[in-house]
Amino acid sequence: MSRLSLLSLALGVLVSTHAGAMDASAILAKLDDNMNQSKDQKLNWQVTSQEPGKKQPREMAFSVQLKGEKTLTEFSAPGDIKGTRVLVLNRSQMYIYLPAYRKVRRIPSHVTQQGFMGTTYSHADMSATRFGDVYTSTMHAENDTEWVLELLPIPDTEAPYPKVLMTITKETHLPKVLKYFNAKGEHIKTETRDGYDCKGTICNPTVLKMTDHSRNDAWTELKCVDWEANVGIGDDVFTVRTLQRGG
Repeated sequence: MSRLSLLSLALGVLVSTHAGAMDASAILAKLDDNMNQSKDQKLNWQVTSQEPGKKQPREMAFSVQLKGEKTLTEFSAPGDIKGTRVLVLNRSQMYIYLPAYRKVRRIPSHVTQQGFMGTTYSHADMSATRFGDVYTSTMHAENDTEWVLELLPIPDTEAPYPKVLMTITKETHLPKVLKYFNAKGEHIKTETRDGYDCKGTICNPTVLKMTDHSRNDAWTELKCVDWEANVGIGDDVFTVRTLQRGG
């Protein structure tokens, strides 16, 4: 093969690789946009958590108000956690109100990967609204109906996982399966998002399930009871003062 042919082949590979990377970035950017179309939302969830070896699952219920990356979660059941509220201002600034103590406590950043109220979801899982802010993306696989992106942390960001494989449905351009990996490259969690319900162009999954493979496949399933978007939630909802008093 001539030097010119070799050069042309090398350039072709470089262009193809660059185009693939750009495509993956564009796919992730569009997914983020699709997931954040509304100005605000209110959602009510029923929760079931099952630990291996336990006959009875744990049932919970909570409501969420969200606006951008800010969320306010309040538990209504069971009785031992009723009135517990969690405020997320950003990925590193989270607070919890415990009614038994009538006190607000800041959640330390080093525990945001621990279980959220005993579920297989972490505080960081529950607060993730955009992926492109902390991850770069490359194309891992593709077929006629789905993309699979490999997400790796952007340097100097607080990405919750060292690696994520995200399956995105082409028809909806929304996530279907997310596989989470630790620093050793071990597949530690799998999240599925199903039953998307759309109101206009705003869509939400109505069934979420997180299986924790590091806990013998313990799982938590969230079912959306109802939700509404663009209801005019004020910024004052997302304050420590509101967290303390409720409302």
